[in-house]
Amino acid sequence: MSGKRQHGFTILELLIALAIFAMAGVSVMQAANNHIRTLTMIEDITLAGFVAENELQLAKLDPKWPPELRREGEAEMGQKHWVWVIESVETLDPEFRMLRIKVASKDAPENPVTTLQTFVGKQRDE
Repeated sequence: MSGKRQHGFTILELLIALAIFAMAGVSVMQAANNHIRTLTMIEDITLAGFVAENELQLAKLDPKWPPELRREGEAEMGQKHWVWVIESVETLDPEFRMLRIKVASKDAPENPVTTLQTFVGKQRDE
């Protein structure tokens, strides 16, 4: 054996460094996956909100009084298909009704993405 000292890393040091980099890589991938999932969820909430607002505006323009107790339909927004349900709820004032809409993806109609409500009043004859 010579008295020269060898330079470099031992196999144990390399394995530890490799394990650290692997854990960091997994953490980055999980963060990216969560970010993509969150963006998709935000997009769905936004599009479902547009569908809900559009349908509530159409319901408010309907001159029929009182509004139907329950109405269902489908809409397409953002290249996605949505189902909606509008329910009319009586209020303490017989001249007003609360309209509540639930919008869900057509693929999962039992899980509403958004729910909105508004109030409509009986049109007065002038």
